[in-house]
Amino acid sequence: MILWMVLLVLMVLGFLVYPFLAGARLSAASLDEQNTRKKTNVRLFKEQQAQLEQQQVLGEIDLDQYRRLVVDAEKLLLVNTELDPFETANSAGNGLWLLPLLLIGSLAATWSIYDDIGAAEDENVAVLLNQIASLEAQTPRMVELNQELIQAVEGRVQKRPDNIYYWVILAQAAIADNDFFVASQYFGSALEMAPQDSQLLAQYAEILFLLDGSKFTQRVGIAVGKAFAANPDNQIVLGLKGIEAFTNADFQLAVTYWQGAQAQLNPDSNIFQGLQVGIDRAREFIKDDFGSHNNETQLNEVQIALQINLSLDVKVPTKPGQRVFIAAVRESGPPMPLAAKKILASQLPRTLVLTEKDAILPGQDLTTETKIRVVARLSISGSATPQSGDWEATSERIDLDEHEGEIILVIDRQRP
Repeated sequence: MILWMVLLVLMVLGFLVYPFLAGARLSAASLDEQNTRKKTNVRLFKEQQAQLEQQQVLGEIDLDQYRRLVVDAEKLLLVNTELDPFETANSAGNGLWLLPLLLIGSLAATWSIYDDIGAAEDENVAVLLNQIASLEAQTPRMVELNQELIQAVEGRVQKRPDNIYYWVILAQAAIADNDFFVASQYFGSALEMAPQDSQLLAQYAEILFLLDGSKFTQRVGIAVGKAFAANPDNQIVLGLKGIEAFTNADFQLAVTYWQGAQAQLNPDSNIFQGLQVGIDRAREFIKDDFGSHNNETQLNEVQIALQINLSLDVKVPTKPGQRVFIAAVRESGPPMPLAAKKILASQLPRTLVLTEKDAILPGQDLTTETKIRVVARLSISGSATPQSGDWEATSERIDLDEHEGEIILVIDRQRP
């Protein structure tokens, strides 16, 4: 970077020096021309003086006339040989004395501007990041480099408060030190620069959750809601929404959110495994709610529970934010669902449960019918009403009095 700055300064100096050198050459040529003209005028004066002397000797003019004419010739000679003021100024140094001042001023100004708006400090931060990334384990050298990095970023962020990446680096460093309060302030500063950044909103909500003792306080709920509205598929947000649902004893919803988060993770990652622990725990509660002999109160509250294993065929195209509608409908009769749910296509494959609590209309639920079918539909338009082009799957007829086990549905058929 310094090399480029030096090259740039040399280019600027070239533009400064050239006019002076060109001006010096022009000035020298002008002086030569002026000297030639002066010699010519002197020669003509002497010739005219000699001619006047001859006329006096011959008696053609008297002495007074001779003297008057010689004086006039001398005056004319002075006028013709007087130096041009501009050329005289150029000949007296040609302004070259200004050149060193301009060179020094250009160097000082360039260095000052570069120091203020240049990227030398940013380059230093990049070098430190690369050095840290090259180290495979936590070593004294890595600790030292991390300290240098934080000091460099803290200094740079004062001049570049609009650099979101620097605020995030500082926030992550604060998290590593378990200083969640400072981390929340850094994320808040980043959000001032980019209030609609979905990833920043998600990270800010997560740090508030940790700061408030892993509880869904009012401000945590607001932060999670903003992040979810900005991007309902964000892995961090889905994890938080799953915790919120689990806290509210909505275990199936918690499983839905956590499975959506898992879909974006490597199955071998620690986060994926942690989510799986939560999913397994939530499913235990679901089983207790819908079939365990250890919880007869819940069994009495929910009379029918349809467990549905739902997935998308690999040939089915999806877009971010697309919805999947799942409904239990009568085998024959009015098309109004007896129970229904909707989820994001990005959350598939997953297992969900339909009960009479998922009814659309009062008095028309799974307890009022015995023979049904389950329909799952990927909506192209986002509407709950079936449209041409939607992808769907329909189960065989299900007799609720005799049904046991999972209903397996694979969405693989497109509506004409």
